Amino acid sequence: MVAIVLLLFIILVLLLSIPSIQTQLGKYATNRLNEDYNTNINIDKVGLRFNGDVELKSVLIRDFNNDTLISTSEINSSIINFKNLYNGVLNFGDIDLDKAVFNIITYKGQTETNLDIFVARFDEENPREKKSEFLMSSSDVTITNSIFRFIDNNKEKPMVLEFDDLNINATNFLIKGSNVSLRVNTLNFMDSRGLEMKNLTTNFSYTTSKMNFENLDIKTKNSSLTGNLQFNYKREHLKYFVDKVSVDANFKKMNVSFNELNIFYNEFGINQSVRGRVKLSGTLNDLHANNLKLNTISNTKINGNVNFKNLFNTKENNFSMDGNFNNITSSYKDLKRLLPNVLGATIPSTFEKLGVFKIKGNTDITNTKIKAKLEIDTELGVINSDLVMTNIDDIDNASYEGTVIFDDFYIGKVLNDSKLGKMSANLKVDGYGFKQENINTKVAGDIYDINYNNYTYNDLDVLGKVKDKVFNGKLTTNDKNLKLKFDGLADFSKAIYDFDFRADVEYANLKALNVYRKDDISHFKGIVDIKMIGTNINDASGRITFNKTNYKNENDDYYFEDFEI
Repeated sequence: MVAIVLLLFIILVLLLSIPSIQTQLGKYATNRLNEDYNTNINIDKVGLRFNGDVELKSVLIRDFNNDTLISTSEINSSIINFKNLYNGVLNFGDIDLDKAVFNIITYKGQTETNLDIFVARFDEENPREKKSEFLMSSSDVTITNSIFRFIDNNKEKPMVLEFDDLNINATNFLIKGSNVSLRVNTLNFMDSRGLEMKNLTTNFSYTTSKMNFENLDIKTKNSSLTGNLQFNYKREHLKYFVDKVSVDANFKKMNVSFNELNIFYNEFGINQSVRGRVKLSGTLNDLHANNLKLNTISNTKINGNVNFKNLFNTKENNFSMDGNFNNITSSYKDLKRLLPNVLGATIPSTFEKLGVFKIKGNTDITNTKIKAKLEIDTELGVINSDLVMTNIDDIDNASYEGTVIFDDFYIGKVLNDSKLGKMSANLKVDGYGFKQENINTKVAGDIYDINYNNYTYNDLDVLGKVKDKVFNGKLTTNDKNLKLKFDGLADFSKAIYDFDFRADVEYANLKALNVYRKDDISHFKGIVDIKMIGTNINDASGRITFNKTNYKNENDDYYFEDFEI
């Protein structure tokens, strides 16, 4: 009996090796599908191997435009149930495809891809004579040496994606109506722009309203990514992917090379990488990055929640970023390299003098304006800012308005003035410029303490204009060694200083202030009008008028009603 069955099987294989019979079977295998679903599927020949596998040769699926959607020179598979196959239910065992071509195309003026339209033919709601739902399954699918293309003829550059040397192994493959699901065990390819995908694994599912990548694990040549990713959409919105397709992702672990990221979004520094995790929601052009935690090899840390708008529409000049940061620890150079160019350009070069800094607070950044309410802990001290900045396309000359609080901050190192030391102050500012040579701003507020010429002044009120090393305005001090009211100009910006002011000095201990140290006791009070230039008392030229003046040293107490020098 076994011999008879074996003989019949050999005869069947031999019959199915006859080209004319293979051709007839190929036509029969596709006619019913094409009639039922209005598709254009062509199989040149169908044969049977000695191991029981069916061999489909020269398979071609054309789209509605009569162009190639899918083609392959050969498909090998085992058919589990021939009765189901006759009834249009395609139950396969293992499927092997070699040298396949997949072309997903959006034609000029169209909103749906050729694949969308092809899949819609199998939708339950698609009217046809027989209402049986299309079903195809396979326990194992292997695709080797293949090509995938995604083309959008509505774009300036139609070739969106092109993967060569594509190799896939997937299990539990199921097409039910227009729904697709499978387990991707291995997937690797070479992107035409230079990205090498080493491997991708995921539980994938597709419906007419969502694509789901569960347990996604991606490994490229220099990057890795682990998490879950889902896209939600209406099919007609896929053309407007960055604006209308909703993203819901939780990347639990990622290590991303900026060199590879720049292949798709050329805005980052080179030879940089970042690791961490993030939850994403919204669309690509209105993207919320929550619980963002990033670290770089240079020890930069970013922790917070960020909303990016129009990140992929930079040509429209309407980019914005709204961030709420618990911690940004970095330095000027590291942060500038880490951030996209559109953000890195908004960091004043003065930040380079701050060393390693830690930032927390809120920022709202557009192409033209920054709103920043931040606490910045730096190597020079602490800054609290609540500023609105404009003209940020030239950030070092940007205009700003708001409040700045300094806490034990080495202001002299920022202004390149060796005589200036720490300062603690609460100031309202309205002006422009971040460098010493281009600062031009109105200043009003309280200076709690400031060190100048090795003396710390306390309790100052300031109202005036600061330009480079020029102060023009009013200054009141209530320091224990200096009580005065100053009104006028003091210009330290040049080699020869320029003074034009009136000072009502209630009390000044010139020795304690390190102004005049020749006398052991040097106390002064009076009203002084000064119009002079010079660097010190020895090379000064101009006029000084004294009124009701008293000077006391260790020798005597001198009083003058008024005199002029």
